[in-house]
Amino acid sequence: MINWGILGTGSIARAFAHSLKDSKNSKLYGVASRSDSNAEEFSLEFGCIGFNGYKNLIADPNTEAIYIALPHNLHFEFALEALNHKKSVLCEKPMSMNSEETMILINVARKKLVLLMEAFMYRTHPQTIKIKEIIRKEFSEEPLNIEASFGFTAKVQKDHRLLNPSLGGGSILDIGCYPMSFSRMVVGIQEDKYFSNPISIEAKGELSNDGIDLFTSAELEFMNGSHASISSAINRDLPNSVSIFNKNKSLVISQPWHCGEFKGRKSSLIFTKDENEPVIIDIQEKLGVFTLEIDHFTSLLESGSLESPLMSHADSLGNMASLDNWRSELGVKYLEDQPETRPSNLFLDMNKGAKLLMPSSKLKGIEIEPSRLVFGCDNQINSNHAFLMFDHFFSLGGNIFDTAYIYNEGKSDRYLGRWIKHRNIRDEVIVIGKGAHTPHCDPKFIKPQLEESLSRLNIDSMDIYCLHRDNLEVPVSEFIDALNEIRNEGLIKVIGASNWSLPRFKAALDYAERSNLEPFSVLSNNFSLARMVEPVWPGCESCTDEDFKFFLEEHQVTLLPWSSQARGFFQDNKEFESHNHISNPNLIEQKRVWFSEKNLERRKRCFALAQKKEVEPIQIALAFCLTQPFKTLPLVGPRNIFETESCFQSLFINLSQEEIAWLDLA
Repeated sequence: MINWGILGTGSIARAFAHSLKDSKNSKLYGVASRSDSNAEEFSLEFGCIGFNGYKNLIADPNTEAIYIALPHNLHFEFALEALNHKKSVLCEKPMSMNSEETMILINVARKKLVLLMEAFMYRTHPQTIKIKEIIRKEFSEEPLNIEASFGFTAKVQKDHRLLNPSLGGGSILDIGCYPMSFSRMVVGIQEDKYFSNPISIEAKGELSNDGIDLFTSAELEFMNGSHASISSAINRDLPNSVSIFNKNKSLVISQPWHCGEFKGRKSSLIFTKDENEPVIIDIQEKLGVFTLEIDHFTSLLESGSLESPLMSHADSLGNMASLDNWRSELGVKYLEDQPETRPSNLFLDMNKGAKLLMPSSKLKGIEIEPSRLVFGCDNQINSNHAFLMFDHFFSLGGNIFDTAYIYNEGKSDRYLGRWIKHRNIRDEVIVIGKGAHTPHCDPKFIKPQLEESLSRLNIDSMDIYCLHRDNLEVPVSEFIDALNEIRNEGLIKVIGASNWSLPRFKAALDYAERSNLEPFSVLSNNFSLARMVEPVWPGCESCTDEDFKFFLEEHQVTLLPWSSQARGFFQDNKEFESHNHISNPNLIEQKRVWFSEKNLERRKRCFALAQKKEVEPIQIALAFCLTQPFKTLPLVGPRNIFETESCFQSLFINLSQEEIAWLDLA
């Protein structure tokens, strides 16, 4: 029997406690509340131990699984506490207040090898299983239209959790998460996946005086052309149903969320095809919706699973990110969305002892020793996401951050500057800046752009500064002269070039040497196992040909290779394999840039070697960049901490020179 502990004593906690009585192999061990009287009353009613304080129940050695039934703003804190105590967690939806917190919880669960699941109870019900079967069989041939709603009139006081912004109030987090989750699930099933995230969200709604959403609707567009109209409300009653339809077929679910729980555990689906009479599919279940969820969770525990196939970690994270976007469209913000409210780097203790492998020598002109990987600051969607990603990279020993004047309309500079200032670590990190991008690739633009970047970053000087592009109409002498003047003013320490050809780079070095000026010390061109067929962007330069590689080795120029993993070319993708029938815009772009007979052969060899070494192909691709006879500090652009972890693991892959040559078709 699994000993359960429940955090919270509200109505949903009581429903869960009642449901435990009908479960196969679970029993209620304890309940925790901030109030002695509430815990005592609950414990007397359900015959369990009452704990004053949530942490006391979590720390109790007899507690094996934790069900979190607290207000939304407390989910993250106590899920994290439970996971750190290696207690399995079933957390009420939403798992946290935003996708950044959810990402942290998933990361901790995986590191601690502990089961974590978000409690969308409808996902484990036979009705939902039947819906999936119908979608696969009847709705896979063309894009879908989905209409889904969940709304009720909440007659509660202003300080109630539904209306209180400090408790995560509003309809989106509380119930809007259901139609969002359901729509993503349906489109995913149609695409032969577990879920699919919308590519665009347009929303409107009604906000309270405190800025939380009372009612909102959103239009979702998906990659395959499917469309969903979803809505949620806590100030009005909505149909609380789901309709799925295309030109000839429809499926109506009248009780999608509670699955008949409050109607004798009976529900029905109405399927209509062409002009035929509707087919009514009756669903009847003996066990309650919470009991089914509990039994599913305990079956996962017994099998040693770390996540549920019915509500996976990736699904929870994707749903939270979509809810973030929905809230952002309406302007709904919580305290947890402001990164400075989290005073310290949570990852430092989690990753204590981790340290990136360092190169054999320091960079000339830079006091601290650089990490082997450089974090590219152009994939951060907001300041909260940026702080999370920077914190995580730094906790692993990463200390170089690459930004540019044009990245994210200046937001990348600002995010990085806010993080450095708040963490008070300017002396512990290396900042790479870039400027003078086409069409402003001219010496006269360098200083004003640099000064604006420094202002955004709130720092006095740039550790490494690279020209973002080259301009063949400008003599190399003018660029070198301008950079040296700025360096002499103390605004930059090390100068470099990005996307320069070998003849121009050589000419710049020769001029600097003849003139007794500071030369380019670093180069940031494309370099990867896959060689560019066409430039990723206009004006891009690669350095993968043999002459360029020989020059880098001979002169020991430090290379900062961008697109070091070829922008997903080495990821496992079914659609990619059938490259004559690609519809995904990202894969179409990959085909334009990377598809060649030799690159496809390199990809094939990369996959074979990855299988042999029991790592991911994309990790082999990064290890290839790290294992060169010249110094490389590859730029990586992870979008989540799991991608950062993957990059980090590449540092520990040993490739022999024979393997490097074999991969590169030498």
